[in-house]
Amino acid sequence: MSAQPARIAVIGAGGVSSMHFDGFQMRPDRIDVVAVVDPSAERREWATLTYGIPESFSSIREALDTVDFDVAVVCTPSHVRLETVRELAAAGTHILVEKPMAAGLDEALELVRAADEGGVQLAVDQNFREYYGFELARGLIAAGRIGRVRAINHRELMHRQDEGWRNEQAHHALMVMGVHWLDGFRMLVPDDATWLVARTFSAPSVTAIGETDASIQIHFGDVTVTYTDSFASWITDWDTIVLGDEGTLRITDGKVVVATAAGAEEFVNEYSLDGNKPLSAYRALEKLLDAIDSGTEASNSGRDNLKTISLIDGAYRSAATGEPVTFVDGLLP
Repeated sequence: MSAQPARIAVIGAGGVSSMHFDGFQMRPDRIDVVAVVDPSAERREWATLTYGIPESFSSIREALDTVDFDVAVVCTPSHVRLETVRELAAAGTHILVEKPMAAGLDEALELVRAADEGGVQLAVDQNFREYYGFELARGLIAAGRIGRVRAINHRELMHRQDEGWRNEQAHHALMVMGVHWLDGFRMLVPDDATWLVARTFSAPSVTAIGETDASIQIHFGDVTVTYTDSFASWITDWDTIVLGDEGTLRITDGKVVVATAAGAEEFVNEYSLDGNKPLSAYRALEKLLDAIDSGTEASNSGRDNLKTISLIDGAYRSAATGEPVTFVDGLLP
């Protein structure tokens, strides 16, 4: 596949698809978008006129019968994704899905099973690994810049009013943004999650059926993560503090700061620079393409993402019951 640009079909031309299209246009040497699929004629026309996509179809079946493509990038909402993945996997098509991979662990397991049965790779666009700086921070931690990680404190505070289908879902803030943070915490510590407790509520200032706020504590072995997420805060602040026994690391404002007794050093995250967010989405696809070429499983595989979905599902279960949940090898039992 690497000798020529990979032939890509984008399934779902909703709002998030523009990030993918923009990223793909930055890498024409690697990506050739040959088709877009969406039931809406208006969205198909938007994609073809805006990005010059040569073919558009109202159904996956029509696309599979008409044009050859190597990978499908699935941008449909997660709650209508299972049948899409099953159809593509059965046709032998490798798949990148938008986050969250699924609405819960049971469905996520079904997605992974469908890919395995079809003999294809399934990967997930957890683009905040690059965009927010988790991968950059992970490298600095692995290099021993702050010693052993002891604790993480994260807060995401903003006042956010979404529109459309997201407001109609039973789950909201954690599915929209929490999936980024819960996945990112996994990048910063070597151990799997073992324990979690969560509380959620919905503030009246945001129109949504699901939760607007969550407070979560997670144990990754002997590392404790304390996390606050609010879509209803009138103060805006995004901040991640990693406490090590030899220094402190902070992720914020497009950079990673490492502070020790010797002073502080800043590392700019190239993916968070103006205009570069689409590259973080491209990187998710690039990892999949590299894995296909090498015959290995992508680092952002659906199988890996089961641990991220377990954290989300576990948070909702804990919030519903008022009790902690435990994990086995990072997965809900």
